[in-house]
This record gives sequence, C-alpha cells and structure tokens, in this order.
Amino acid sequence: MTQMQELPTEKTFGHGFNYAVWTAGTTVTLANVPWNSDYRDIVRFPNKAGLDSYIDNNAGPVINVSGASYAARGRPVRLQIPFERASRFNYIRAYNPAQPISGGDTGQAFYYFITDVNYVAPDTTEFIVQLDVWQTFGYGATFGNCYIERGHIGIANENQFADNGREFLTMPEGLDIGGEYQIVDQWSRQIATARDVTPTDVGSYSILVTSTVALNEDPGTGGDNPKPKFKSATVSQLENLPNGAETYVFANLDHFRQFMEAFSDKPWITQGIISITAIPPIGTYGMHCTSTIVAGVPVYEVNAGSLTTVKTPMNTSWREEIVLGPEGRYQGLKKLLTYPYTVLEMTSYTGTPLLLKPESWSDAHATVVEVPHFAQPGPRVMFYPYRYNAAQPGPDPVSDDYGLFNDGGEFLDMATGITNFPTFSTVNNGYQMFMASNANSIAYQHSSADWSQQRASQGVNTAAAQGTAGIATNQANTAAGLNAANMSTNLNNTMAGYKALQSAGNSAVGVMSGNVSGGGMGIINAGIDYALTTGKNSADLANANLLTQTVSNNQNELSGFNRDTNAEYGRMAANGDYANAIAGINAKVQDARMIQPTTAGQLGGDAFNLATYKWGYDIKVKMLQPAAMASIGEFWLRYGYSVNRFGRMPDNFMVCENFTYWKLKETYISSSECPESFKQVLRGIFEKGVTVWSNPTDIGNIDIADNAPLEGIQL
Repeated sequence: MTQMQELPTEKTFGHGFNYAVWTAGTTVTLANVPWNSDYRDIVRFPNKAGLDSYIDNNAGPVINVSGASYAARGRPVRLQIPFERASRFNYIRAYNPAQPISGGDTGQAFYYFITDVNYVAPDTTEFIVQLDVWQTFGYGATFGNCYIERGHIGIANENQFADNGREFLTMPEGLDIGGEYQIVDQWSRQIATARDVTPTDVGSYSILVTSTVALNEDPGTGGDNPKPKFKSATVSQLENLPNGAETYVFANLDHFRQFMEAFSDKPWITQGIISITAIPPIGTYGMHCTSTIVAGVPVYEVNAGSLTTVKTPMNTSWREEIVLGPEGRYQGLKKLLTYPYTVLEMTSYTGTPLLLKPESWSDAHATVVEVPHFAQPGPRVMFYPYRYNAAQPGPDPVSDDYGLFNDGGEFLDMATGITNFPTFSTVNNGYQMFMASNANSIAYQHSSADWSQQRASQGVNTAAAQGTAGIATNQANTAAGLNAANMSTNLNNTMAGYKALQSAGNSAVGVMSGNVSGGGMGIINAGIDYALTTGKNSADLANANLLTQTVSNNQNELSGFNRDTNAEYGRMAANGDYANAIAGINAKVQDARMIQPTTAGQLGGDAFNLATYKWGYDIKVKMLQPAAMASIGEFWLRYGYSVNRFGRMPDNFMVCENFTYWKLKETYISSSECPESFKQVLRGIFEKGVTVWSNPTDIGNIDIADNAPLEGIQL
C-alpha cells in the first residue's frame, strides 16, 4: 500500500514530482471525461492548455496533497475525499507547479484514469489509477511515416478518386456485400427494332439483299407470255470486301415489300437473290450507296467504302448523378462507386453480357463504341465500352474518318453485340419461271406444229392430185389401146380383103385358063372366108375392146376410191397430228402451272430480339441492396477505408472535422518526451486502432455521418 508521508526538506533522495510520485504541494483535480483507458477513443486538444481548460470546466473536487504519495503503476493512491463523492469521477489530473528538480524544468501535469475506488475511511478513499499516456506524453511525440492499414484519411484524401478510384479505392475490404445487386439506373440504346411503335409502323430496320442478278436493270415483261431480260450481277465491294454478287439495301420493310410485289411475275430476276438480311437502318453507320428508283421505290446499290463506327455517350458525368444511400447519406463515400459495391452490366440480350468495373472504365460519360460489319459472311454489329481498362492518360483515339480504331483499352476483347442477323427467304412463281425459261421453245413448238400440219395437208393434196392424174393417164392409155386395137383390126381386115382379092384374082386367072368350076368356087370360098374372117375379127375386136374398157373402168374406179380414201385419211391424220402437237404444248404449259414455287435466300439467324424488343444494348447500374449498403456505409463512416500504404499523419491527427480513425500496422515515432515503455504504449494505441476526436463532447453523441473531410488532405 502506498504510504502518504512528508518528504525530507533536503533533496538527498532525489525525489521529484513525476507520474509515479506526487510530492507535497501537488494539486489533484478529479474530473469526468468521455474517453477511457482502453484508448478506443482519444481526444486531441490543440495543446495541453486546451486539455487543462476542458478539465477545469468539468472539474469536480480539487484536492491538495500535503505529503508525498506514490502513484506507481498498479498501486493505489489514497486521497482525503469521501467514497461516495470519489466514486463519481473517472479521471485525475495531478499537478505540482513547484518542480523540485534543478535544471530549470517547468512543472508538468500528469493525467490518470481512475480504474477503481475503494472505501478506506469516512473521509479517505483509495484510488486505483492508470496513467493516461496519451494525454500525458502524446503532445510531445512526433510521428514519422507510418504504414496506414485503415482510416478516414482514405475518405479525406482529396485525390481519392484519381483515375476514377483506381489509384486509392480498389483495396479489398473483406466486407459482406450481400447476395444480390439492385438495379438503381439503366441507360438504353436502340439501333433497330421490328416492333410496332404506332399502329401503322413496321419497325425500324433495313433490308440487305445479295443477288446474282442485277436488280436495277430492265427486267422485261411478265405475264403468261413473258419476255424476260436480266443482267448478271457484277462485283460489289461492301466494306471494301469483294463479292461476286451485287449488294442492295432497301431502306425499310415497306420498300422491300413493294419491290417484291412488283417483281412477283418476274422470277427470273428474284431467283438471283441469294440472301435477305435484316440490318440496322441504312443511315445509322454511313453506308456508301447509289440510289436508283426501281418499281417506284428507291433501291440502294452498295458501293465500296468502310462503315462508320459510332461513339455514343450513354450518360454524361454519370458518377455525379448517383445518389448514395438514403438522402445521400453516403455521398462522400466514393468507394461505393467502385467494384464490387457498384457494377455496370452492359448487355445486348444475346447471352453475352459484360460485367464492368466502374473504376476501370476510363471515360466519364460511359461512352460505347458501335462497330458494324454487314458484308457476308457473318454480318454483325459489336458494342464495346470506350477505353475500358485504358491507362490514364491514354492515347488520343484515331480520327473517326478512319472508322474502326483501337482506343488503348480492352477494345474488342471486351465486347458484346448482335452476331446472328436473321435471314429470310422469298417465294418465286415456278410457273412464271417455266414460262419465261421456255418462252422461245414454246413459240418454236407452236410454229413447228403449224408447219407439220401444212406439210401433211400438202402431202395429202399432192397424193390426191397424183391419183387423179394416174386415173386420167390410165384412161388415156386404155383409149390409146383401144384405138390401136381398132387400127390393128382394120389393118387385118384390109389385109384380109387384099388377100381375098388376091385369091379372087388368082381364081379369075384359073377360070380364064379353063378351070371355070374350080375358079368360081374359089371366088365364092374366098368371099366367104373374107366375110367370116372380117366378122370374127370385128367380134374379137369388140370383145377385146369391151374387156379392156371394163378392166380400165374398174381400175380407174379403184384408183379413185383409193385416192379419195387416202386423201381423207391423210387430212384426218394431218389434223390429228396438229391437234395432238398443240395438246402436247398445252399440256406442258398446264403442267407448268403445277410446278411448286421456288424460294430465294435462306431462313436463319436470330430474329427474337429484333421482333420482341430491339437490337441495341442496355447498361444497368447495379449497386448494393439497401441493407448491405447501410452496413458497409456505416462501417466506413465510422472507421474509414482500407488504405494499406505508407503515409504521414497530420500533427493534430485530424483529417475530418469531428473525428478521425487510425489503424496503423507500423508506427514510427521519430521523437518523444517519455520513457520507452510509454512510447510503446503510444505505438500500441494506433496499431490497435483508435479514434481521435477534436471535441470530447462529441464522443458517442454526434451522427457519424456528420464528419466532413478537411481540405488539403492528401495521402
């Protein structure tokens, strides 16, 4: 037990007033203070005079020590004060203005926590005290460059949001951020849609057509007797890429529909279409085109030239618009605008969303670059955040005149987009196609059938004429035969008469020679023979002529019958052959009407987004749910950010108006006015974590959000 006794007047023992010995004449002031001995909270007064002034203003009893008292560590001190009154206080200031040690030192006050009080006597109380090292020696310590683990200096640092927070605010905290984010804002960009905006609307997109046939040339005429014309496509150069087919654009669906209706009877033109693709509106990305009016609608033939990339700021200075916490309670906590407390989801709703860390987007306006590519194969449009993960400061982007550019960031390695443009087919009239394809051959078949009929008819007529001529010739020949027979008979009769006259002459000579009887009879016989011969010859001639005439008549009658029947059959066959040929041509045309319609282009791609929502992208700002934000926000308001770097604490240890939290990992004290043990206490105070207050009455009383950073604080 510490004994209170008078010290000798002589200084032979060398005792002087210090934190362990209170010499005679020491003034002990009891007080109540809001800080305590565990050093969770300490107060930094401007100086010790400010501390003493505070104690004086809140002082309790003041006791003057008449004898020496030991206040050694862990040992009690007895003071003349009733127990009931002594138990009301938690703090003691001991001061002896008369410093008994030579050397010109001035008096020093020592400050103690009252950790316990014990009853000794009605007017004596025993105090268990503990030296307040901070208030006693802290004002004489100079701190060097310390390793700061956590504290309000991270919030007060005026450069904390340099490089969007990447320089100071990306240190992990290890705090629970909850199970899900909450969407607090959303920015939207549409480049095309098929949805009806108005009852008469047909969406907003264009049609890209690739064709092996020139669509802007004279197509000829259609109908049942078509006269087709077409010209094969020449090389096109969409985006400076060669294509053996030609590429055309219809500004909207209505123009394409009108064109297809106008060419529905000219399938020899539309059959050349090999692809029909929906693309964003023609003016969106600066396509190089030549316009031609075809079937009353403008048709744009695509020329060489690159498409234009488009940079779209989604939200100007978006970070400044976000309200942090209820009524902006956490507005000063800029770390909430970094990952994982805030995340930006950029999505084109194609299953490839981008999760973006706000601090890594080196652009103040959330600018998105749109990179179009419409040439076959694989048309697409890609979207990427401008200068994502780019260093600061970064290179200037290449002029837009050159289209695509590498922005010094992730570029296309961090991109989403529309990569599967829908393709469509169109129907061609197969009958019209057949008629157009066979227009010349059908005309030839008609002409050939006419000629065959004419030739067959002419053959029948010729055969009939020849038969008639044959009959006439046969009749002439018969008449000539009969005439010759008559002439021959007459000649025979004449010859017979001559012979009879000759015989008669001979008989007359015989008579004259005296053979009258024999001569007369010879004459008579000769006459009879002549008569018989003449009669026979005439009869034979008559019979022969009759027979010849009868045979000739029968033959001519048969030839006439054959002539007439052959002519009738020939005419019938000629007419039948012509009718059959025409029927064959008509049957071929009728069959052509049953030819299945043909298609041009192909069905494919993904039209879901275009039809149901849009082509484009949305950026969703996702932040902590209110409970998680409150938990983290209140923690930061009270204890600041994780810093984990070397820094120097201000002389007054304050970086905020009302209180400042420090937690050091390495504490360097370059000078001090205390023993090493107390110096280690000072280190321990800061390395375990301590809040330094500027006003002791604020401890535990003010709203922790009422603590604005001081100006000029840098880390």
